[in-house]
Amino acid sequence: MEHLHTISHIEIPAPDFTKAIEFYTKVFRWGIELITVDHYAFFTIGNTGSGGAFDASLMPAPERTGMQIVIDVDDMDQVMREIEDQGGEITLGKTEIPGGHGFYCIFKDPNHNYLQLHSMK
Repeated sequence: MEHLHTISHIEIPAPDFTKAIEFYTKVFRWGIELITVDHYAFFTIGNTGSGGAFDASLMPAPERTGMQIVIDVDDMDQVMREIEDQGGEITLGKTEIPGGHGFYCIFKDPNHNYLQLHSMK
């Protein structure tokens, strides 16, 4: 199998399922495919073939414990504004990564999941 040892799917806790779908489609423009189970929706990231799902049966990890998902963006400042406009919260503003690795910030989505943005600009 060609894709062994790669991440094939990520599940994001979404106790408020509607808020999760609205937030990620508006801020990141992810495609959403609802399936027959009323608490589960697949998302796709552009035409990359990668993605995951929102699962209403999962609960977010409290206060940044656990894994972090990092989303690459071109214009971090613009995406940070969109996050706040859609009910998210920036918990750590744009911060330079030493060694020329760009910038990151930390945000909390409307379901209280902590994620990060990354940009080279």
